[in-house]
Amino acid sequence: MAHVLQTERLLLRPWSADDVALLSALSSIPRVTRYISDGRTWSAMKAIAVADAAIKHWQQHGFGWRVVSQLSSGDDIGLLALNLMGEGTPGLSPDEYEIGWWLSPAHWGHGYSTEAALAVASDAFTALGATELTARIHPDNHASLAVAGHLGMEFAFNTVSPPGVPVSVYRLESAPEPLSRAIAGPARRS
Repeated sequence: MAHVLQTERLLLRPWSADDVALLSALSSIPRVTRYISDGRTWSAMKAIAVADAAIKHWQQHGFGWRVVSQLSSGDDIGLLALNLMGEGTPGLSPDEYEIGWWLSPAHWGHGYSTEAALAVASDAFTALGATELTARIHPDNHASLAVAGHLGMEFAFNTVSPPGVPVSVYRLESAPEPLSRAIAGPARRS
C-alpha cells in the first residue's frame, strides 16, 4: 500500500509519472551524477526510462522511490530510493532491499538525506518487514558515506556495479532504536 511519510521537516510521497521532470533536472547536474553509474549526466530519454521503471517497481512491489519535499516551502528537493537490488552486482542478491538518496545540491549539508533515509529505513523494517538494507556507494562519495554512517550502516565489502564502477557495499541488518523515532509526524497518510 502506497503511503506518505512525514518527518519534522520533510514529506516523502510515492514516486509518480509527474516526477520525471524532477529526475530529469537532478540527473542533468554533474555534481549529482558524478558518483552514479559512469558519472555522466543523463539524457531526458534515460530519465524518462528510469522514472518509468520506478513507477513499475511501485506497481509490482508496493514500495519504491519517494519524492523528498520540504514541508516549509512545499518544494521537491530530491528523491529517496528504496527498491529491490536487481541483477548485475557481484556479491549482492537481486532481491535485497537497496536504499539510496539524491538531493539537489542547493539542499546539501542540511541533514535532509539523513532525515529522509531514517524515515524510509524505519518504514522498510516495520511496514515491509525488511531484515536488512543495502547501499551501494562509490568509495569517493564522502557525503553519502556519512549518511550511511548516520543510518548505522556498516561496511560489508567492495565490488563492481554495472557498468564496471567500483562501489562499497554498506548494510544495516536491523532497525536500531533511532530508526524507530525517525518519523516525527504521522507515519502514514493515504
